[in-house]
Amino acid sequence: MPTPNYDLGILITLNLSLTIIAFLVGCVAVWAILKQGIRSQEIMLEVARIAQRIDARLRRDFPNIGEDLGD
Repeated sequence: MPTPNYDLGILITLNLSLTIIAFLVGCVAVWAILKQGIRSQEIMLEVARIAQRIDARLRRDFPNIGEDLGD
């Protein structure tokens, strides 16, 4: 017994809808991953800037700290 055209149309529509939804979810997931990667990179740069400021302040306050640390 062949599938009626009406049922076939519903199945095709369902298939296209699920495909589009899956594509959109994938796009959102990729966007979120990229955004998180950019944010973590910004955080690492900020930590590096803070470390440089601390290093400069320590070297200013303690001029011979390089010798003590083995630099």
